Amino acid sequence: MLKQISVIAENKKGAMNAIIGGISEAGVDFYNVVSNDSPEFGIIRMLCSDPDLAIAILKKEGYLAKIDPVLGVEISEEVGSLNKLLQDVSDSFINIDYLYVCYIRSSSNPVAILHVADSSEVEECLAFKGYHCL
Repeated sequence: MLKQISVIAENKKGAMNAIIGGISEAGVDFYNVVSNDSPEFGIIRMLCSDPDLAIAILKKEGYLAKIDPVLGVEISEEVGSLNKLLQDVSDSFINIDYLYVCYIRSSSNPVAILHVADSSEVEECLAFKGYHCL
């Protein structure tokens, strides 16, 4: 199980730099950053080396931010590996709220990051099916 930070930020010039810069200055390393935008606000999701420190910095700077548990599932670099994971999840009647794929330095394979209702249950289910979960 991983701790993902979600930050709501104004969609304006320099907002991403302010968020990342404040956390970086504290010595926190980023594993990935994903942003989704709308005309006025965006959601920035990130995995980093010290999510508790990062969230404290963000809240001190006045950002609306929270930590969510997410599941990292290693997949191979073979064509169709993400589809196989999604089929196994679907066959288990699990709903995925959202997902993205990234590389995390501790893994030599791509990692699918899943946000689901019950991460522990899904982790157990996928481990039973032979997946390595982070």
